Amino acid sequence: MSLISHPKVQLSYRLLLAIGGGFCLSILATAALPAALTLLGADKAGAFVWFMLLSFLWYSLIILWVISTKRLARTSLILLLVAAGLSLSLVYTAPPADVSNKAEQAG
Repeated sequence: MSLISHPKVQLSYRLLLAIGGGFCLSILATAALPAALTLLGADKAGAFVWFMLLSFLWYSLIILWVISTKRLARTSLILLLVAAGLSLSLVYTAPPADVSNKAEQAG
């Protein structure tokens, strides 16, 4: 019996993936999706509040999904790919940094 197939190691990994991975994924979704909606003309503050409320639901569903799945490696890969996609969308939908200070321009 290898170390990876040991039931205690699998349970520990499953709990770590459910709690840590679910939290990271819900935070990334809460940060990235309102920024993507602002490109379509939505109000950023309102979208952020709605996605903050939805993050509790997402986090709960991710925990239930990870704990109940039989294929842990596939679930890990799916969570990793979704997190990478949300990270990339967060990077590429960020507004450009304004290097000039508007207060200096007004004065």
